[in-house]
Amino acid sequence: MKKTLLLLFVLMTSLVVNSQTNIVIVDKYDRTPIIINNLKAPITDFINRHYTGFIINQATRVVKNNVITYEIIIVQGTTTDTLIYDRGYNIIREIVQNDSIKPSEKIKK
Repeated sequence: MKKTLLLLFVLMTSLVVNSQTNIVIVDKYDRTPIIINNLKAPITDFINRHYTGFIINQATRVVKNNVITYEIIIVQGTTTDTLIYDRGYNIIREIVQNDSIKPSEKIKK
């Protein structure tokens, strides 16, 4: 009986200790959401000029190794593109989704 109680105590203790362990995944980047209305004029002007019909879905300020960039996700229908700007609000990279099917190009059965 004592052995059974000891075994039960050890199992319960291990369950309590195991449940208190948290797994934390450290992000390599410091990401801060930006309110879309607070975006600077160079960013919104570029999108209005070069991406007519797209709307801004999400804006994020990213800091990695003390380098600040801005990630802007824009959408139109089923197309989602990502624009990356540097600290001076100059476009440095455009990630265009090529494999999406636009509504006008859907396959008809």
